[in-house]
Amino acid sequence: MRAGSEMPALDEVLHYLTGIWHLVRQRPDGFRWLDLSWRGLVRSFWAFAWSLPALAVIWASWRLYFLGRMPEGTTAGVEFILKLLLIDVVGWLLPLALLAVLARPLGYAERLATMVIASNWIAVPFAYTTAIPFALALVVPAFAPLSGLLLYVVFGASIVLQYRLLWMCLGKQALLAATLTALFVLPPLLVGQGLQVALGTLPN
Repeated sequence: MRAGSEMPALDEVLHYLTGIWHLVRQRPDGFRWLDLSWRGLVRSFWAFAWSLPALAVIWASWRLYFLGRMPEGTTAGVEFILKLLLIDVVGWLLPLALLAVLARPLGYAERLATMVIASNWIAVPFAYTTAIPFALALVVPAFAPLSGLLLYVVFGASIVLQYRLLWMCLGKQALLAATLTALFVLPPLLVGQGLQVALGTLPN
C-alpha cells in the first residue's frame, strides 16, 4: 500500500461516519466531514476492512445455518469462510464498478468520486447493523424467526438510507438516485445468489 493510503484510524472513521449521518439527514455540511480527495477515495476502500468483524459474525451465523440443514458429517471450514469472503467482496465492488461504467452515459461523472467515497463509508454501519440479527440467531437460535424479521427491517432501512445518501451526492436528482440505489441492491443480490449456488454455500 503506497504512502498516504494507509488504513484510517478509528477517530477518522468516526469523523467520516459523522459526515455520512449528516448527509442521510439531508444536511449538506456532511460533505465537509469527508475526505473527497483522491487520497480519500483510495482510503475509503479500507471501509471493507473496518467491516470485517461484522462480516465475521454474519459468516459464523451462516455457517451454523448451513450445517444445520445439511446431512450429518458435512464440513464447513476455512474454505467455506473464504467463499463467503469472496461473495462479499464481489457484492461490495460490483455496484461500484457499475457506478463507474454508467457515470458518463448518465451524466454524473463529476460526482462519481464523492459517491464512491460516501457509499464505501456508509457500508460500515450497514455491515454492523446487518450483523445484529445474525448475532442474535447465533447466540440464541430460538430467536431465529425474530432475527429473520429484523433482517428484513434492516435491509429496508439500508435501501432508504442509501437512496438519501445518493440523492445528496447527486444534487437532489430523485430519479437518478432511485436508479443508482437499485444498482446497489439488485446486482449484488442476483450475483451473490448465483455465487452461493456455484460455490456450494447454500444448503441443499
